[in-house]
Amino acid sequence: MANVRCLHKLIRLQKLLMPLNAQSSRLAPLQPRPLTFLLARSYAKDEKTTNLDDFRAREEQRERERDAADEAAAKATQKESGAGGGVGGVGATGSGGQQDDAKQAKVDAIRAKILDAALQHVPQQGWSRQAIVLGAEESGYPSVVHGMFPEGGFALVSHFNGKCNAQLVESLQQRTDGGKQAVEDPLDFLVQAVRQRLEMVTPYKQQWPQAMALMAQPQHAPTALAQVLTLVDDICYYSGDRSVDFGWYTRRVGLATIMKMTELYFLQDTSQGHTQTWEFLKNRMDEAVQLQIMLSQTEGMTHTFQRSFNSAFITARNILGLGYNRN
Repeated sequence: MANVRCLHKLIRLQKLLMPLNAQSSRLAPLQPRPLTFLLARSYAKDEKTTNLDDFRAREEQRERERDAADEAAAKATQKESGAGGGVGGVGATGSGGQQDDAKQAKVDAIRAKILDAALQHVPQQGWSRQAIVLGAEESGYPSVVHGMFPEGGFALVSHFNGKCNAQLVESLQQRTDGGKQAVEDPLDFLVQAVRQRLEMVTPYKQQWPQAMALMAQPQHAPTALAQVLTLVDDICYYSGDRSVDFGWYTRRVGLATIMKMTELYFLQDTSQGHTQTWEFLKNRMDEAVQLQIMLSQTEGMTHTFQRSFNSAFITARNILGLGYNRN
């Protein structure tokens, strides 16, 4: 009897260990591959274009597939709405959805018109609800202000950032023919892009600390962070940085950090034409390249360093949502 019990225990132990062994074999730790991509290399003129062409072709193909799927889904919805218009009110539901979209588009257009008019009052009124009220009165909408802007002055800050980001991206697209034309000096391209974006703040330099304080508030931080992340992603993309390696996130976090450092320096700069700010920006970019080279000399440290940045960036993107509207 004792032998039978021992046999039973061995059988149960074997059943317990078998899935663990199978799981451990499936989840064998990945061997970290050496870092071969440096920031300096991503900005080298002799970089092969085949990978970029493949990347661009793959992304364009994905966009075509998504567009085709969306178009097919829209046609199917229209057919169902037309076929069921007289049964169970299906057609009325589809029409109601279109009406809601039309109403929302109209509200967004009114908001944009009011905020555009309000920007000229920022130098006197700051990033405040009062500036929005004045903009609404000039636009002929004095009675709808309070309900349309529950976020107060931050609505004006967010609108300004989105508008400036869109203008910069449009400029980068023109300079690179929509990303098809290679950039001769990508490092200088990044410097000029950041400078162009910061120069848009110049008319509101005295009031910009108030805008930064509004963006730092917990309820507004996600939107402000999303605008920064999408902006640096666009800048890196049009500079030619489209490699899919560990350094993808690191370079974007680094650029966002340099942008914010330069922004703070810009607010305190009293030099003619902010020349000291642009020198500061150039120096920080050069230091970023040197830092990347130095870290690459120690493979283990580089892997840990990049993995930490990557995790932070991915977490931020997941919290904010991948479908955030840049504008």
